[in-house]
Amino acid sequence: MIAGPGTALLTDARVRLSPEAERIDTRGEPPVWRAELPDGSAAWVASGYDAARRVMTDTGFVKPAVRGGERWTRYLGFTAPEVTDSIVRSMLNTDGDLHRRLRELGASAFTPERVRAAVDRAGAMADGLLDEIAGRGRADLVREFAHPFGVRAITELLGYPDDFVRRALELRRWGPSPLFDPPGSPDREQYAADREAMSELLHDLVDFRRRRPGADAVSGMIAHADAAGLDEGQLTSTLFLLLVSAYEPVADFLTSGLYTLWHRPDLLAEPARIIEGLDELLRYTSPLAATMPRFAVRPTELYGARLEPGDAVIVHIALANRDPRRFAAPNRLDLTRDQGQDLVFAHGPHFCLGSGLAVGLCRTALGAVLRRLPGLTAAQPLDTLPWQRGSTGGITHLHVTAGLTALPVTFQPRHAVVS
Repeated sequence: MIAGPGTALLTDARVRLSPEAERIDTRGEPPVWRAELPDGSAAWVASGYDAARRVMTDTGFVKPAVRGGERWTRYLGFTAPEVTDSIVRSMLNTDGDLHRRLRELGASAFTPERVRAAVDRAGAMADGLLDEIAGRGRADLVREFAHPFGVRAITELLGYPDDFVRRALELRRWGPSPLFDPPGSPDREQYAADREAMSELLHDLVDFRRRRPGADAVSGMIAHADAAGLDEGQLTSTLFLLLVSAYEPVADFLTSGLYTLWHRPDLLAEPARIIEGLDELLRYTSPLAATMPRFAVRPTELYGARLEPGDAVIVHIALANRDPRRFAAPNRLDLTRDQGQDLVFAHGPHFCLGSGLAVGLCRTALGAVLRRLPGLTAAQPLDTLPWQRGSTGGITHLHVTAGLTALPVTFQPRHAVVS
């Protein structure tokens, strides 16, 4: 079973986020289909809304740390075991009681009070970054705004000391995970180097806070992990997940949102209307585009597909949020839509722990850019903008979020600070 022609077109973010998508009708196309992987194997993709919800809630589908097999262990092993273990052993890859314990560890940092304070501070943070570029008339909104905005927001919430904030900003954006590339490929080698640098930062941070604990979230997480019997690899993996899951979706939402709006100048002329319709723009762009694989634990019939034990299933959230069986005219951006129960932040036990923070940061980032950079437009043709691998076609990389790697823009330069 393969993807229908409309579904195949919509896997490309350049199509999915443009008016061309409105002409695509996926009614009658399979909600579950097979995707070929570069190593010659295959994974099932659940792109229908009901199928996606089923996979995300049914205990017959489990995460890699529970049932992944040797092949999936090899996919995750970009680095030496001790480095890998410091990155992949978070709630993202677990289920059951261990998932609950790791989720509680993350929740100990994302308290409502800390999230509210972080969102409240985000406006001044965004204005400070935009002050640095507003007078120039051109910028790369990924490198000079979206990435540092997301990193600073989450590191401030967690209470990183200044030196560790600087180190986090110096790291490259956490790009697509080249899970399916063959060993030795350039992208796997680069990803391994990035992972080693991230692991070193996180271990140094934990060591620093063990020696100098404070009232910050990282110190609280260390105390929580110790009391819960969680080891340092699980702690650093959770810190990694909180860091990356905050700044990557914000950067990808901003870039994919602007890409969408530049195709619709009538909407772009009404910034207040855009911010009021943020929920619809989130559904339409779905910055959390896909999930890490789950694995069938028993023979399963899944909306016309026959899965065997050990088969991998990837939930394609961006396509599930375009399912015509769930949403009327799903490929139309309708800022007045009251859709309800979209899957923007996943569903079930793995529903995004930081969804409230993510929405607040997305609203702040987009609102600040639209307000502070008049005449904002892409500095090159939209069809030449560089997308993350995995955003624009087949599942050659598993990129959980989908957005641009760079966003060169021009705008009317001005120096006045708008509070």
